[in-house]
Amino acid sequence: MTRVTLKEVATHAGVSHQTVSNVLNNHPSIRPQTRARVLSSIEALDYHPNQAAKALREARVTTLCCAFYGHDPENFTDPYRNLVQSAFIAEAQANGYSVTTEFITHGPDESTLPSLDGLRQRFMQRQFGGVVIVGTTLTPEQYQVMAAWKLPIVLFDHHHPGTSATWISADYERGMELLVDHHVTQGRTRLTLILPHDDSGSTSIGRRIGFERACARAGVEAAIVQGDWSYESGYQAMRTLWVDGQRPDAVLAGNDRMAAGAMRAAHDLALNVPDDVAVSGFDDFEFALYTTPSLTTIHIPHGDMARQAVRALLALLDGNELPESRVFPLSLVVRESA
Repeated sequence: MTRVTLKEVATHAGVSHQTVSNVLNNHPSIRPQTRARVLSSIEALDYHPNQAAKALREARVTTLCCAFYGHDPENFTDPYRNLVQSAFIAEAQANGYSVTTEFITHGPDESTLPSLDGLRQRFMQRQFGGVVIVGTTLTPEQYQVMAAWKLPIVLFDHHHPGTSATWISADYERGMELLVDHHVTQGRTRLTLILPHDDSGSTSIGRRIGFERACARAGVEAAIVQGDWSYESGYQAMRTLWVDGQRPDAVLAGNDRMAAGAMRAAHDLALNVPDDVAVSGFDDFEFALYTTPSLTTIHIPHGDMARQAVRALLALLDGNELPESRVFPLSLVVRESA
């Protein structure tokens, strides 16, 4: 059952959000008639204050948790992790909070429960007041485990409409459509996407759907080959395409790291990018400016998304309102590679 919010009580009683809060806190400025009307609405709607959030506010827990799900804690060179973490910390500090970082990894039985139990213990010990989960493949079942702790949670980079969580994501389908359309307008007719086949994350699925839909609409050849988000997998995918004789005229990589690997393979194969084959990425990390040629890609506003996730989490900690989920638009950045 969905929790009745303070805003709904205020609307029902015909008063402001602050007035309801003042009634709950027995503020002496509230007139008896107004108090009675608010209490009547509370009873009618069966409203129950969020005691977990209230306790967190009163205890002044001023640490937030940034938890990376499915990320290697030893991979210090990952630009995605570094950018998201930096923006998260900056926004938290600007609001008077510190940040602790956790990594939730799979256990031997492909379950995250051992790591989740450790996260729960630290929450119960009040080491942090709420958490942003950074990861695209968190399942609804794993989310429900955490939700049962009454832990304030925001899901980052994860389109998760099947839960009660607030999630912050981006329009990956539309981003990939923009990229395909760009290649088609450049006269490309044989497009291949490098993407993990077994990634069940919503961001990967969105890329795949957008690619297939845009290619079908344009009436061009479309293929998807295996990658694993790494530079090395992009390099190997490009080499395999040429050695096997498939040779598309445009290679789209699911992220910038695979695109950089694909361009290096093209160089080693004595191919000219973009004359022999166009190459594009998906991220717009800073290094996309420094590849040779510079990389055409899709800009994902990771920093803005991370800051919005912190704001949503702080809103959860500040009261009973469930912040709205948000999907950020993506944009095409045309450079030399396509």
